[in-house]
Amino acid sequence: MKAQPAAAESSGANAAAGLVVRPVQRQDAALLIALCQEHIEQRALERRPYGPPRSDALELLEVLFEPPYAAWAWIAEVDGQAVGYASATAGFSMLERAYCLHLDDPYLRAPWRDRGIEVELFRQAREAAQRFGCLNLQCQSPLWSEAARQVDAPLRAVRMDAVRYVVRMEEPAAA
Repeated sequence: MKAQPAAAESSGANAAAGLVVRPVQRQDAALLIALCQEHIEQRALERRPYGPPRSDALELLEVLFEPPYAAWAWIAEVDGQAVGYASATAGFSMLERAYCLHLDDPYLRAPWRDRGIEVELFRQAREAAQRFGCLNLQCQSPLWSEAARQVDAPLRAVRMDAVRYVVRMEEPAAA
């Protein structure tokens, strides 16, 4: 998989005026971490099974900025102000014998939700998956996510209900 593309201004009819969605750069690390922390706090109950985030950003910086790249992220800005982000990781399906891109649930600060920005973040991830030659883009979002319902309709995504099991590695294995 390749590095990230250049920034793109939104041309979506519903998107906020002055919207730019751009790839995260190394100098954005503190901003991305702050946005991730807001996202975690907003989803505290849902995130509980995953455990706390790592205290340092070493792994985050490695996957985003050092080859072989394994993650990509985009920052949404309106008039130069960061309003949200989306991130995706490289995946592979043995059954399809192909790469896929896994998109995490995008995050937008409350005043910027429902303005079409989610769709633009999704579009950036979809274009990245196409550039990388991925067979598909896969998204996971909570069942109750309004943003996910708004994003998948215009892009004709197929909803696949599933259960995700999380096994935390710091817990001892069951005998």
